[in-house]
Amino acid sequence: MKQVAISGGEVRVVDVPVPALRPGAVLVRTSHSLISSGTEGAGVGARRAGLLARVARNPALVKKVLEHAAERGLRSTVDLVRCRVRSESALGYSTSGVVTEVAPDVSRFRVGDRVACAGGGYANHAAVNVVPQNLAAVLPDTVGFDEGAFATLGAIALQGVRRAAPGIGDQVAVLGLGLIGQIAAQILRASGAVVIGADVRADRVERARSLGLAHGFTLGERGFAAGVRERTGGRGADVVIVAAAGRDPEILNGAIHACRRKGRVVLVGDVPITLAREELYKKEIDFLISTSYGPGRYDPEYEEKGHDYPLAYVRWTEGRNLEEVVRLMAERTLQVRPLADLVQPVERAPEAYAALLSPERPIGVLLDFHLDAPLPARPAVYVPARASVSRTDGFGVGVVGHGGYFRSTLLPLLQAHGGFRLESACARNGLTVRAAVENDGFARGTTDYRELLSDPKVDVVYIATRHNLHYEIARAAVLAGKSVFVEKPMTLTVADGKALADLVAERKALLTVGFNRRFSPHAARLRGLLAPIAAPKTFVYRVNAGPLPPESWVLDPVEGGGRLLGEGVHFFDLLAFLAGAAPVRVQHAGPAARRRDEGTVTIELEDGSLGTVVYAVGGAPEAGKERLEVFAGGGTFVLDDFRSLDVHGVAGAGTRTKAIEKGQREQLENFYRALRGEAALGVTAADGLRATWCAEQAIG
Repeated sequence: MKQVAISGGEVRVVDVPVPALRPGAVLVRTSHSLISSGTEGAGVGARRAGLLARVARNPALVKKVLEHAAERGLRSTVDLVRCRVRSESALGYSTSGVVTEVAPDVSRFRVGDRVACAGGGYANHAAVNVVPQNLAAVLPDTVGFDEGAFATLGAIALQGVRRAAPGIGDQVAVLGLGLIGQIAAQILRASGAVVIGADVRADRVERARSLGLAHGFTLGERGFAAGVRERTGGRGADVVIVAAAGRDPEILNGAIHACRRKGRVVLVGDVPITLAREELYKKEIDFLISTSYGPGRYDPEYEEKGHDYPLAYVRWTEGRNLEEVVRLMAERTLQVRPLADLVQPVERAPEAYAALLSPERPIGVLLDFHLDAPLPARPAVYVPARASVSRTDGFGVGVVGHGGYFRSTLLPLLQAHGGFRLESACARNGLTVRAAVENDGFARGTTDYRELLSDPKVDVVYIATRHNLHYEIARAAVLAGKSVFVEKPMTLTVADGKALADLVAERKALLTVGFNRRFSPHAARLRGLLAPIAAPKTFVYRVNAGPLPPESWVLDPVEGGGRLLGEGVHFFDLLAFLAGAAPVRVQHAGPAARRRDEGTVTIELEDGSLGTVVYAVGGAPEAGKERLEVFAGGGTFVLDDFRSLDVHGVAGAGTRTKAIEKGQREQLENFYRALRGEAALGVTAADGLRATWCAEQAIG
């Protein structure tokens, strides 16, 4: 299918596989999508400024690159940066189309429904999109698909008006008469407000007048504050809605000057927030931000999982705003067709974006996706455009979850290893699949992991998805006769872990878990030093994990399981490995509210050894992430961030490496040799089950 993407500032139309339907969502065949002249036009312009300019504006990005180089080496970092620079990103967030498939847990929509869709990453400029149920609204037959594509931008404007809370007869000034400003002016007029509009372009002022604007003037001929006062009898506006975009901090201060005493300023557009306190203070102005489409925006519980807010407590959510805009269109209170300056077939999307960068850029630009044309055959599979020579040697690898960790850490190791060939990549995002094939060297790609499992050329399945999918996919891979490398945790529950371990034993399958730390040269040396000591050992493992943003999927109890299940299993496994003994009792000390994500965990092992894992998220990153101290047999052993192992009090040399060595390369080699029947797996399904048991005991 066709999708519009951007890479290095260049807009292009590419072929990608159709996405697979997910729970809580609908699959929508796109009819039209709207290019936001403000947001997307500015975004394309910024990307064309070049990588160095973007880095200069974002010192945090420089810090991340330097940290990656220190941890994984310069060559790995250079490869990662090159990959990111040439990667393609999706564009678009406002579409219309027809529902072609509905997830079993969705009851609000049916196949054949005409819908308007919203959301960056969901309502892409793509022939088919997977849209969460709260980000779609049914279109009545009286609203055309071309009109429905404006609904998301309409919801943004409507939310700005709601924040302004205009009363009948209130004089409301709209600064900026682009797409959002034009729609906001119409909604304000319908609410009974007297609307004053201003823009730097005279043609936009005239457009708004033709759609019912009461008063309008062109900036440059008259300053904004002066122009508003002239049209309000010198009082100033009751409310100013800033729908403009620009880098001048005086844009917002001009809105404050244009307000009457105790008036309101609502920011919808993208301008710097540098407020003139004196004017704001003297007038006691209320300054409000309007967040995109409305309540629910940026909340994964609402947007991704379909958990709606109760209407009695949140009357207008982003989904309800979307529905209300559609209703206004159906009643012809809101007219959007006069705002469509350009309609281009999707194949000419680059020309459409080029128009946005012209001096006389259009207000509304629509892309037509030819709804009546058939989609190509086998839309879930992507094969390379390049000519390639198919390898037959080595083990064919298929990866499910071609995300950041796999690309940055595991993929370079597979590419460098002569014993594997890259056969198939699976990801939710069609652009990610395309990048895996065109840039990373996979023979084909898909958005449906079942396609990958049915591929006879795939011998080994890497599973690097979100944690809640590990069991389902690993089980299916074993049943398909594949060997499996599943990232930690193997499963999120002991019950699933036992079921998977039993299946592996029954099928005599080869399955390993990504507990790479036990393969680190430092950990291997430490294990060798501890092995002759018969006495119980005492382990103190400090993990300075650092915080995650509250919306991170890792913290979600369903998708990620929390940090002790998601990452703590690494440390529980390493302690059992170093002791050479299984855990028998686990206790957790820490605040109950954060039990899944941090605390002190003690592990008693069957040989009498005792391990303490201090998993903390509030420390300074400069102190390093991991430090393990072991006390045994009169000796003290200190493993510091997998860079060094120091030995005190007993004979034996420690180790030193320039970069952090966490054992990923060594684990891959062990897996390869196990595939060839030359070695036993260093980590088994039983180890994966044991680590999940420790985490489950810890979190209660």
